Amino acid sequence: MVTECLENKTNSGKLFGFLLENRFSNLELRLLLFWARHPHAKLSIYTIASAMDTARINLRDAINALVNKCVLEEHENGCGLTTYYLSNESGTQERINELSSLDWTQLKILEKQLQGEALLY
Repeated sequence: MVTECLENKTNSGKLFGFLLENRFSNLELRLLLFWARHPHAKLSIYTIASAMDTARINLRDAINALVNKCVLEEHENGCGLTTYYLSNESGTQERINELSSLDWTQLKILEKQLQGEALLY
């Protein structure tokens, strides 16, 4: 029943296709979940690293990958501080909203599905 519910959410909302198409790493997926909880936040890498209890060096590549995939946008102020925030593209916002609506069990099933699909390539 949980699987059917997840299939309905991911198929109708195209969440699974979005995640599969972009081939997000585990850390990138964790960042997506982080932004699903904070969809309007504009944060520096220092703040993100502290909130996620992760080293900045580990986040740098994942955040850059999300910027390159147009999921996140970056803004540099005049003092050299870069902040990151969710892209304003409607598709990205919709997928992040769908991701935030999944419960823990559904997220674990989704992760397993994504790992299974990755093995097919």
